[in-house]
Amino acid sequence: MRPIASEQNPLRYPLNELLGSQAHVRLLRVMANEVNGPLSVSDLAKHGGLTVPGAQKALEKLYQSGFISRVGGGRKHQYEIRRSDILTQSIVELFKAEKDRYEQLLTKIKNIIKRLTPYPYAVWIQAVSGEFGEPLTLGLLHEIRHLTDYIRQFRVQLNQVEKGFDLTIEVKGYIKADISGMGLQSITVLYGFLPLPDSPVREQINRLPTHHEKDQFLSKLSCKLAKAIEQDVSLIQRAKEYVNRLLKEDQGMASKDIKEWRDILDMYSVQRLSRFLTSSSDRAIRLRQSNPFMAILNPDEQSLLINGLEEKNDT
Repeated sequence: MRPIASEQNPLRYPLNELLGSQAHVRLLRVMANEVNGPLSVSDLAKHGGLTVPGAQKALEKLYQSGFISRVGGGRKHQYEIRRSDILTQSIVELFKAEKDRYEQLLTKIKNIIKRLTPYPYAVWIQAVSGEFGEPLTLGLLHEIRHLTDYIRQFRVQLNQVEKGFDLTIEVKGYIKADISGMGLQSITVLYGFLPLPDSPVREQINRLPTHHEKDQFLSKLSCKLAKAIEQDVSLIQRAKEYVNRLLKEDQGMASKDIKEWRDILDMYSVQRLSRFLTSSSDRAIRLRQSNPFMAILNPDEQSLLINGLEEKNDT
């Protein structure tokens, strides 16, 4: 049985086609709000969490609609959203509102965490269901003597957030002994720090005896970051958004360095930023301590970076 009783004119109702599939929405979101400039099919597929054939099929449909444009020829085709169109301008704003809503949710949860004492070791987003109406699950790491009382206070404070976003939030408490066997690769940390999984790199970092050796490690890491940025300029946009989120909150003594990073990310070209990351100037060495790129890399990207150092015994 057909769910649609009558067809609608795509010229009058183009959003039926533009937003008619999850693949279309994911690709438009990437082009509108997550990257600057054109991207290849494979890069769009990676950023959108799609297969390359699936992305190719969806891009062809979007291209036929006239709301995205194609750059280059042959197998080197790249795609970007047509920002001059009044409808795509509104779509860009819609995706921005989507992102702002999520950031507001995280900010409200973080503010609650900062008001409760004694402070936990860490709080993180543990699970988000792919279905509407399912709860958001937060993990909480605390000392066993404070865990029960902190969870009780936390849940009471979260009531207003749940009401404001029409969302159910569940909290699961852990002590340090619980963490060792957990998979922490795909979580989003909201507060504090979680123990890293054991690895040769971690052991090297933990036993670096001098400030000089730590600087050497960060220098080599920055060289790999510079190459990663040259290959994927969307990392710069992600770093900008991360820095701007930090500056909306009180970062104390760290605010000065974060503002410097904001200016660098806003003003430097890709090539100049790459040179700065690998520079031996006093300013570059100082700002490596607060480099925002490590915070915005997903677990796979971080692993790629660290494993590369590990394989070469650079640490």
